[in-house]
Amino acid sequence: MEDIINQIIQVDSVAFENNKKNEEALFMKKQEYENNIINYRNEKIALAKKDAEIIYENVETNLEREKKLQEEKLKRISIEMEKRFTQVENDVIQQIFNKLFVLE
Repeated sequence: MEDIINQIIQVDSVAFENNKKNEEALFMKKQEYENNIINYRNEKIALAKKDAEIIYENVETNLEREKKLQEEKLKRISIEMEKRFTQVENDVIQQIFNKLFVLE
């Protein structure tokens, strides 16, 4: 009877040790997977940040290009307006002189 009890104790001890080893192995796998998930998340966040920076730089470049185009357009319009003003001014001065000299 004592042998049977000792065998049961031995089987129970082996089962307990196996259970403990399995729990440790599961815990290690869980840690490994959690670390993999964290690393994956950090990599994806870094890639998304880099992509966002590239998009931001592209937007800034496009805005700067558009700003220069608008400034050039405004400059051309201003030059054209200045030409027209000068022409109108000269025409008005000429008309005034003509009327002044015609009246005399």
